[in-house]
Amino acid sequence: MGRQLSTPTAILLGSAMIAAAVYLGLRHGPAAVPPDPRAAEGAASHRGELASSAGPAERARASGESAPALQRAPSVPREEVARQAARALDAHRPALVERCYRPAVAAQPAPREVKYVFNLTFDAQGRQIARGVIEDRETSRPEVTACLLAALPPVAVAPTGSSVRVDVPFSLP
Repeated sequence: MGRQLSTPTAILLGSAMIAAAVYLGLRHGPAAVPPDPRAAEGAASHRGELASSAGPAERARASGESAPALQRAPSVPREEVARQAARALDAHRPALVERCYRPAVAAQPAPREVKYVFNLTFDAQGRQIARGVIEDRETSRPEVTACLLAALPPVAVAPTGSSVRVDVPFSLP
């Protein structure tokens, strides 16, 4: 019967073999893969195109220099965007009360008030690009929520200069 290796010795020998294999495999590095000649041609012609047609930021980026500060429209404060979104939602309140709230209250009077928090995201031009709604559990009326989401068109605010996400409380009636 032959000699057997202990577990720590076997782990040590296995680790040494793996380390040797990794070392020998990485010795040649990326040079083992031949470069694509089309990539070099495309990069040279692309740099020429950038130099002739791009703005200063793109030319600086292509040449490796630090890019000048990009000019952007000034951003509107998040609080102002939230106020504008609240006004836009309030403009739809009378129609939503008639279409969604009154039929639900006629069928079941309690709870009298339905509370929501709208999560609205606007792009730089002030257009709504995403909308979510959080419904208060204590005043929940699923039929009103479903109607509200179907009936409420996308809201808009004044151009913000950048993407802005706001939370806006809203309640019916």
